[in-house]
Amino acid sequence: MASDEIAAHRKKVREFMARAPFHRRSLNEDELSLYCSALTHDSYCSEALNLPEPVLLPSYERLEFLGDAVLEFIACEFVYKHTTLEEGSMTDFKQDIVANKKISDRVLSYGLDIDSVMLVGHGHRNGRKNIVEENMRADSFEALIGATYVLCGMDEAKRIVTEVLAPSLD
Repeated sequence: MASDEIAAHRKKVREFMARAPFHRRSLNEDELSLYCSALTHDSYCSEALNLPEPVLLPSYERLEFLGDAVLEFIACEFVYKHTTLEEGSMTDFKQDIVANKKISDRVLSYGLDIDSVMLVGHGHRNGRKNIVEENMRADSFEALIGATYVLCGMDEAKRIVTEVLAPSLD
């Protein structure tokens, strides 16, 4: 059961990453695995360990840690280059951009359907539909940015952040 679900997830992630804003086609296995991790909530990982045949999967948490820092840097650079605000106001501007609610809202407005692609535990499902809270959606987006940074560098991470969060940057 878990192996079928994981195989289906890998296929969904491959299709998801081929679309905007990522445009990542022909992912090798290591790249696909990293993006799959970025879209796997720790609730699923915990449940996978308790299966009759346990499966060890990484969640998005490590990538989210990195992606959060990359996103903060991009927001700080933007506010520094494109405003004349003083330090305190710069911090407020940056905090507004990187707030989970703002990220989640922009991801939804952009049409980036992270919710349907994420692997989540049973506590975050209603039948076949995932129930993804705004902090989970924002964290997963940050994890995707972290994975993009690792695989493609800062310029590509910045392009994606700007494309998805552009209205937040104005």
